[in-house]
Amino acid sequence: MFRLVAASEAIRGAVPAELVPVFGFVTVLGGSKFLMVALSLAYWNDGSRRRELLTVVGVAFVAVSVTLALKYGFGLPRPPAAARRVAVDPSPVGFPSGHAIAATTVYGGVLVALDRYRDPKLLAGAGALVALVGLSRVVIGVHYLGDVLAGFAVGLVMVGVVAVALDRGPTSVFGLAVVCSVPAVLLAAAPGDAALAMGGSVGGLAGAAWRTGAERFRSLVERVAVTAGGVAYLVAAIAVVETVEPLFLPAAAANAALTFGIVALPSLVGRFDAFAGASAAD
Repeated sequence: MFRLVAASEAIRGAVPAELVPVFGFVTVLGGSKFLMVALSLAYWNDGSRRRELLTVVGVAFVAVSVTLALKYGFGLPRPPAAARRVAVDPSPVGFPSGHAIAATTVYGGVLVALDRYRDPKLLAGAGALVALVGLSRVVIGVHYLGDVLAGFAVGLVMVGVVAVALDRGPTSVFGLAVVCSVPAVLLAAAPGDAALAMGGSVGGLAGAAWRTGAERFRSLVERVAVTAGGVAYLVAAIAVVETVEPLFLPAAAANAALTFGIVALPSLVGRFDAFAGASAAD
């Protein structure tokens, strides 16, 4: 009853087939890859608030582990394949909604981290986006409404973690993510999910501990060079992760390298002049 099966069927029935592709696009905005890329770009380019944005990245990895532990701990199935209205092959467990948790954590967490949650327009916009992401999971038939509402609740807890974590710093947050990844690895049946939780958290912790104080970009050329290099690294690293995903240890190592690169990349800011000087001296 708490999964609200009848209400979910009513929502799916109320949305015409012509609008399903729109909800299929909206659901991407709560996916892990999209949020990882979007957060990375914001973190690399906002030189004045990198620490705050990196804290959100760390809490996002905490949320990944919490999501896996809850999903596989409850072990509740998704709606039947006949209910799906897009071509997807999700994990077999569906409670709570990972997209709802991730969207609430990231979009809400960014507002808190940047101290913009008091702006009614931004708050309403973020709330509407998160609500649409959750609704899209019901419309396309991969979650029940109860899964989504539970995901929102967990996500709000994660936003609270962001508020507390801002005073502790990114290294402490990634340390918490590593601790949270242990039960996720023990419970998760999918090695790729477990590798993301543990490998990503370990790589983030190493990057947060290693990173040096990055300067602001000195020119548009430097900004473009660092960002383009980062995007190229993301694409290559994600491709490697997807290739080795069925194997836990290689996938964990690839995820660790991926997250370490994301966290450490801003340390290159301001060093291009030094590189250029060294090359000229040679």
